[in-house]
Parts: sequence; structure tokens; C-alpha cells
Amino acid sequence: MESMETGRQQAVPTDTGAPAAATAQQTASPAAAQTFSAGAQSSPAGAQMMAPPAQAPAPLYPQHLAQQPQNMPLAMQQPQSVSPLNEAFTAGTMGMVIVGTGAMGANLHKVNSGEMELGEAFTDSLGKGAVGAVAAAGATYTAASLTTGGLLGLAVTVAAGTGISYLLSKQDK
Repeated sequence: MESMETGRQQAVPTDTGAPAAATAQQTASPAAAQTFSAGAQSSPAGAQMMAPPAQAPAPLYPQHLAQQPQNMPLAMQQPQSVSPLNEAFTAGTMGMVIVGTGAMGANLHKVNSGEMELGEAFTDSLGKGAVGAVAAAGATYTAASLTTGGLLGLAVTVAAGTGISYLLSKQDK
């Protein structure tokens, strides 16, 4: 039998028992007819269905940039507040990486000349990196808490970092 809704053909058994293809028949009844016109489709119940409107494409830039004009001078933009602890953590991480890799580079020369073993060079570099991390984090936290930046902030950072580094480092003999 043929399904009126889908218009598919099904095999119909004949009197000989062999399947034969049935011809699709469509009726002209208003309930089964479907009409397509200008994006509208008529359902069997007669209700009009419209295609959804096209969506606007997503912006190609970060959303936070849409909040402020692009060409506004920095002095006129609202400052974004950053916690002194976040600044100190970031500075401490960078201090550890910079001081530790610098110390390892210097220690590798000593390893090549036979003055130091590789394990000793690694331990010494790790210790100096930790001192650099604490000094950078402490100096940054002090400057961020006491100043608003500028030359005074730089002076406080250098003084605090030097003092902390001096207190934590041992004197080489």
C-alpha cells in the first residue's frame, strides 16, 4: 500500500505471489496537498509555517572590547582593577623563571669547566630561582600596596626587591 503522507512506493503482492511496484497516486484532497510558495509552507491543517529569520553572524572580536571605544586614550579609559596578590603571584612566577634560568646558565659554565657537578648546579639554580620568586613577589606586592605606579612605584619595587634578595641570599665564599 502507498502512504499518502510520504509518497513512497511499497511492494504489493499480486495473485501470483511475486511482488510488483505500485504506482504512486496522489489525491487532490485539501488535507493531503502541500503547497510551497515564497518560503511559506501550508500544513495539512491549513496553518501557515514561516522559515525562521536569518541570524546575525557572531562578532569576530572579543566581546570585552565592544564595551569601550577603540580609539579612546588610555588616560580617559576606566582603569581595570587588579588585586595586588594577583600582581605579586605573576611577578613571583616570572622572577622564579628569570632568576632560575639565569643562574642555571651561569652554573652550566661551571659544570663545563669542572668546578661544579650537574646536580649541584640544578640545586643551586633552583634555590636562586626561589629567592628571585620571593623577592619579585614581595617587591611587587609592596609597590602595588603603597603606590599607584610611576617612578615612585619603580623605586619601591627596586628597593624592596633588593632588600628581600639580600636577606634571603647567602654570601658565596
